Amino acid sequence: MSDTITDAEFDAAFAKAQELSEYFREIGPEYDKKNTFALPTIEKFKASGLGSLAVPKEYGGQGGNILHTSKVISELSRGDSAIALAYNMHFIMVGMCLGLFSEAQNKQWMSRVADGALVFGPFSEQRAGFSGLADMTAVPQPEGGWRLYGKKVWGTLAEAADIITTNATITDAEGNLPDTFEERVEQESFFVADFDVDENGQGDGIRIEKTWDALGMHATGTHTIHFEGFYIPEDGFVCSWRGGAFGVLEWASLMFASIYLGMQYRVLEEARAVLSKKTLGATFGAIAAAETKVAGVGHIIDGIGDIASRVELSRRVVYRTCQELIDGDDDQWPLELRFPYIGLAKTFVADNVLYMTRKAMSLVGGSSFRRGAIFERLYRDSAASMFQPLNADQSCTYIGEQLLAPEELAD
Repeated sequence: MSDTITDAEFDAAFAKAQELSEYFREIGPEYDKKNTFALPTIEKFKASGLGSLAVPKEYGGQGGNILHTSKVISELSRGDSAIALAYNMHFIMVGMCLGLFSEAQNKQWMSRVADGALVFGPFSEQRAGFSGLADMTAVPQPEGGWRLYGKKVWGTLAEAADIITTNATITDAEGNLPDTFEERVEQESFFVADFDVDENGQGDGIRIEKTWDALGMHATGTHTIHFEGFYIPEDGFVCSWRGGAFGVLEWASLMFASIYLGMQYRVLEEARAVLSKKTLGATFGAIAAAETKVAGVGHIIDGIGDIASRVELSRRVVYRTCQELIDGDDDQWPLELRFPYIGLAKTFVADNVLYMTRKAMSLVGGSSFRRGAIFERLYRDSAASMFQPLNADQSCTYIGEQLLAPEELAD
């Protein structure tokens, strides 16, 4: 982008993020308890204009980069991680689509995003998640375009979205999938279209089935999307999915990392607030004192120092990785390792947030285990960090396989 956001413009956008974050914090407990998407946030999110942050100015957006977006997402997550995770889908898809759309498609769709439209992208299927080739079919139509059949199981932000992006495998006219693996890969494609459903989640050839019932991230509202002949016009074809997606997946990995960085900010904030004031009264045992303030207890001091250190390390890892991409430092990495190396920021942050939420509960004590306590909720929400791609096990396997490949050893 030649015309990027200025420091003053970003400061104004970040101030809006702080205001919206406070609103998320205020209503988050209610929607965690209800286990439903926080519908009142839609109007406020759109009014903030933050949805256009990463859209280039030439399309009417603000011209922010991946680091600007990461900082805004981290701030939103500080308020409420589950609500922020829902809107994170929009930020991810805007970043990915900018790198995959044609110029005409960017003008068409990104100008709408700049005007307030929200984008979501259901890709995973029950059988194999994100990495599995799409069983969902795109059947060519005599009049042109395709009709999509199948379902996706992680439809985050579906209840608020105006635009849908997804992947499906192009079949023959009778709906038969390609016979060979190579053809399946070649025919798996990325599509974009308008998304219009009624208050019951019913649309023309598409519907939302409200299936979200998970351990945490309750207010995210991630549902199953059924495609029942959903029409994609010819200009809705974007590109080959596997050939295109892995070149822009840093927008998924680093935006997920930003969610859990924001959660770490909240963990530290809440732990400090409780432990700086907590008094045990007279104690006898491992600690013997007439009046025990936990802020003076050695393992509490060390624990808060440990959490704060991990927050700072996570912040540096996420923001520095974003900056290296902006500076083009990733050009020096082996091409086949670019995505998993970028993904190390997410796996590092995920490991930290899982550790930190458990640590904070241990330091605060039994009250943190009560349903509805902020630490109980953060503990549940942090568990989601294990699953977004690539997770730690996938990353290590991918990197190890590449480094031990015979052709790499020969080089």
